[in-house]
Amino acid sequence: MSTSLPQTQSPANGNTGDIDHVYQQLVKGVGRELVTDANAEELARRAEKDGHTILATELREWQAPC
Repeated sequence: MSTSLPQTQSPANGNTGDIDHVYQQLVKGVGRELVTDANAEELARRAEKDGHTILATELREWQAPC
């Protein structure tokens, strides 16, 4: 009997469960370390759609080159 570790897909791989988790954490005011280049735009669109305009703006600012 072999034991394997669970496989986890990152949001960049299209796992909507991960996007949901990251989004819920951001709405609670935590989880900023989970935002990546690959998921920031999708998270911003979702925040805008849900009426979290400040969160959407912060995510878009996070993406902007400095």
